[in-house]
Amino acid sequence: MTVEVRREAGFVLVGVIWFLACMALMVAAAVTWIERSRQAVEAERQLLQQSFEERSLLSRLTWMIATHRMTLGGVTTPDSPGVESGDMDGSVMSAGGEIPVDGREFCLLNGYCLTLIDRASRISLSGSQPAVLNALLLNLGVPPEDTPRMLVELARYLKNAPVGMSQRPLLSPMEVFVLPAWRPWEERLVANGWNDVATVNETALNLNTAGVRVLTDGWNLPDGSLQRLLGLRQMHPILSSADLESMLGSYATSIPGDGWSRLPSSVLLLRLRRVDGEQRYEYQLSFESNDLRLPPWQLLPRRTLPRHALSAIVPVATHATPGILAAPLVAGPWR
Repeated sequence: MTVEVRREAGFVLVGVIWFLACMALMVAAAVTWIERSRQAVEAERQLLQQSFEERSLLSRLTWMIATHRMTLGGVTTPDSPGVESGDMDGSVMSAGGEIPVDGREFCLLNGYCLTLIDRASRISLSGSQPAVLNALLLNLGVPPEDTPRMLVELARYLKNAPVGMSQRPLLSPMEVFVLPAWRPWEERLVANGWNDVATVNETALNLNTAGVRVLTDGWNLPDGSLQRLLGLRQMHPILSSADLESMLGSYATSIPGDGWSRLPSSVLLLRLRRVDGEQRYEYQLSFESNDLRLPPWQLLPRRTLPRHALSAIVPVATHATPGILAAPLVAGPWR
């Protein structure tokens, strides 16, 4: 009898131990699930807060750009001096206190960095000569035997415009990959930075804002002439063919007169990021509204940037910030 009682007590003890072990595992699993859920909620909260901050800064930039002039040097800030009276076109006169639109990063004292990019600083698929597009494709890794067919298909696609239009308006540089000759090269071109060097619906390349890669890949500028142009245009914007000849010398004769421009586009590209974060989106802001019922600016579809997207030019140091941008961003209950 004593042996049976002990055996039953042993079974009960083992059962209690297993029960406690199972309960401990369930508690540990519950704690782990709660912690992971809390981390996921915190990550979503931070992402939402960052989205609020980006939208706040984007609204301030939109207001500032829409209510102040855009010159060859960049976007004029509220602290910039007024334009002097004279016969010269005011849009090309020098102005101080500007935010550059050539892809340089402008870091603010409120913890955010912004990059303004002139859309005309990229090679336009609908406004560039075939030789420029051919050079661009070759430098992005397309074999020379395939580029003629690609350019022919693009020309036919642009000519097949809707009724009443002289040329089909492209919606984005990615639209060309619907063409059979372009489709096999989509992955390679996108991986090599297609969206950072190509654009659509621009008439000419703005030499005052074009980046190094565009000028080398599309226009094949030699390194010596390229560095000279980049250095001189920061001191004196390119306003005429004489300025271009003084910067490039004899090489300027190889650049077609209708292939370059001195003025920025009406569409501005904006990139925002925290000082300690990465750029996530490229916003498109258009200031050419033909409908009086709409505001003078319109946000076009944004583009998601690849991870570790690099700026066209090495980021510069933190600047003194224009008043409209210097104030703190969106205040939240979590701060």
